[in-house]
Amino acid sequence: PDDDGGGCAGMDDVAYDMMMGNYNKFALFASEEEKKDSEEILNDTPWMKGGNPNYYSEGENAVAVTAIHVDASATAESLAQLLQKRMRDLEAETCRRLIAWEDEKRYSRTGGGGMDVQRDTVDALSLAALFRTLDILDTELEEMEAWLRDKAEAIQPLTDDCRDIEEENRQLEQQWKSYDDLGQELHRLLSGLEVPGELQRVIANPGSVLRYDPAGNVDVDASEAGVEDIYQAGKALRDSIDRVEKEGGVHLRSISERVEDLAAMAGTFCTSLAQIAVTVMEQLASDVVGSTDFTKNSKGENHTVIAKKIRDAQRKFQSSLLSYIKLIEVLALLKPSILPAIRDAYSELVSEGILAKKRMKVYFASLPGRTSASWSNVTSDLKEYSAVTLRTGGISESGTANMKPVNSQDIQKALSEMLPVIAREAYFTAALFGLSSRHMDGREKKRNFESAKKSVDHSSQYFRYYMYRVCGIASEPGADGKMVIGDPMLSLVASIHLNEAMDGYIDRQKKGGDHSLSLAYVRATILDLRKKVDKQWVTWVEEQIKWIRSNPGVPPNGKRAGVFTAFGRFPSYLDHVMICCKAGRPSDYTPNLHNIKVITYYLQKMAGALFASLHECAERETTDQQYAANVMRMENSYFFTQSVKQRGNEMTNLFQKQITAAGAICKQSTDAYLGWMIKREFKALHSLFSNISRIRRDVGDADVPIHVPRGTFVKTLSKESNREVLKEKIGIIYARMEKHLSEAGGLLPVAWKALVKVLYEWFGRWEKLSTQCYKYILEPSAVDVVRIAKAAGGGTSSKTKAVGAAGDASSPAGTGGYNTRKAGTTSSGHKRLGADF
Repeated sequence: PDDDGGGCAGMDDVAYDMMMGNYNKFALFASEEEKKDSEEILNDTPWMKGGNPNYYSEGENAVAVTAIHVDASATAESLAQLLQKRMRDLEAETCRRLIAWEDEKRYSRTGGGGMDVQRDTVDALSLAALFRTLDILDTELEEMEAWLRDKAEAIQPLTDDCRDIEEENRQLEQQWKSYDDLGQELHRLLSGLEVPGELQRVIANPGSVLRYDPAGNVDVDASEAGVEDIYQAGKALRDSIDRVEKEGGVHLRSISERVEDLAAMAGTFCTSLAQIAVTVMEQLASDVVGSTDFTKNSKGENHTVIAKKIRDAQRKFQSSLLSYIKLIEVLALLKPSILPAIRDAYSELVSEGILAKKRMKVYFASLPGRTSASWSNVTSDLKEYSAVTLRTGGISESGTANMKPVNSQDIQKALSEMLPVIAREAYFTAALFGLSSRHMDGREKKRNFESAKKSVDHSSQYFRYYMYRVCGIASEPGADGKMVIGDPMLSLVASIHLNEAMDGYIDRQKKGGDHSLSLAYVRATILDLRKKVDKQWVTWVEEQIKWIRSNPGVPPNGKRAGVFTAFGRFPSYLDHVMICCKAGRPSDYTPNLHNIKVITYYLQKMAGALFASLHECAERETTDQQYAANVMRMENSYFFTQSVKQRGNEMTNLFQKQITAAGAICKQSTDAYLGWMIKREFKALHSLFSNISRIRRDVGDADVPIHVPRGTFVKTLSKESNREVLKEKIGIIYARMEKHLSEAGGLLPVAWKALVKVLYEWFGRWEKLSTQCYKYILEPSAVDVVRIAKAAGGGTSSKTKAVGAAGDASSPAGTGGYNTRKAGTTSSGHKRLGADF
């Protein structure tokens, strides 16, 4: 050691820095040899195996230090023992080196040789003794350590056994705690599955809590308390079953066995309860029907009174059954699968009691139309109706079809008086059997609606049976051979009444629940009736369309075809439809036909068949294409337009599309026909002025006389355009037009007005060409030609007052009125005809 204290202080500072971890200023090892020596010691240290593996974490992945589990504390203890042993070895080596060094120092001081040194001095002996003592101690320590290792190895099995025993004891303690917790949980679950004793007696025999009269029937009023007991027992049983579903434990044998017992108990209880419910419903139905039987003394009673009796009986039966609705609720809680059978039994009781066939027959027999002896089938085929003429505004020939109104009063009365009964039945069925919960999804709501509909359909089967007959729906022959012959006209009127009745059962508030379901059922019932009446009327319409397409009464060449038979009878059918729709209605009532899609579509389809027939006849090979095809087109299209418009705004709106198409057909065919007539009679004038117009376009006004000399022009006009010739030719045109057009169509006055207008336009254009190209004034003028044509028409103006009044404002060809225009102007409807002039 150094004499001054500087070295010790420095070592203290180094030790302090090592303890505090300040290795950045002082090195841990004094030399590289010390560092290598330390590395060898650490690398040679054996890693001790332990119970748990050590892991270190790098990022997100945990990696094991080694595949073999290492006990860090045991390894540290082994390293400490190794270092202690090395320390003792170093101390022994140091002592040896000190002894040897002292020998060398002594030898140097004495200056003697190596062999003459005396080693038996006191100092030498003391050092040797110290050395021997140290060796002995070292040997004893090694022996002690070896002994301790042997003893440790000897007691190691005992230590391991003790550790295993302690672990087993710990597991047994944990198992005991788990079994204790399981016992407590089983006790809690099983205690919740117990039904109170007094309620168990009710579940075993629910009929024991009801009260009976001496005849053995259930006393409805006195049994209300018993119904409440049954309800509470069923609710308690449901709560016990629900407890298992909520808290679990069904996989445990004791719990599952108890649940099976409860399920068996619930099945027996529900079977008994269903029998009680059906028995009560039968008893109530029998009492109510017996006390409200009106079928025996119903003669002379009004249908309104009978309908009120039916409603009162229904209300009484349903209000009595409300006291037992809790029985149905219990069945819905415990065994919903049994409800359809009870629902079927209920609907059977209603169909055989409150809404029985006998009761419905008495009601429908009391309706006004059924008591009238004049009631009969009023539908006729289209060919049986009378043909209509526009000239007289009436019927030109009589037909076999009658125009009597249908019996629509019965439909209106039955719908207004009996549909509320059906709606109430649907409402009560939904409420009684819980079919309209607001918390259901769409699929479940639809399924419940179908169930309710099936039940109420069976309950109201006889109402629909007689309603079909009132609506004119044909029926199949029954067991007695009787059948109802369908009345398509009555079905058409019934469709209108059903459409109007639908508005009263629209769920505008959309609150859901029983009320919405009952409204939905009534709408479904009305739609079912509408489908049947529409189908019957549509079948009749299709048959009439086949007849229309057969082109009855049309000559093969098409000449003087006049108004087709189908066109002439179609307005009569429309009149009959309006008569039947207004029957039994206020005087100012107008049916809204164009808002009913089925009626609108098939009436328009009939009108379309008329025009398809017209087109077919006009285009066939045998029809004269010079004028006959155009005549039949313009005459029938004009007749259709005017005959429909004469029947009011309702029919005009209904056939607006067909009227527009008819106007276009009439205009086109009229233009072609009038052009053909004028070109036929004024052939020379037409050829002359057509040639002048063409030359004028090519060379101008001044050079026209070069190509067509003035003399030739004047000569042609003198021969073809003098007053006497014009009178003769215009008279011939009128006579020919009178021959071509039929009197029933009423088109002659209107067509002649159109011809006069075209003559004015053509002669005005010719007059202008004559003045501009030849400075020649055409005589007679266009105005004179108009006067001649009016004179040739004779009383045309007076004849058109009856038929042509509507045409003045709306004739399809734009020919309703005549106004004199300035010469040389043309109407838009005749530009094509005068394009060459």
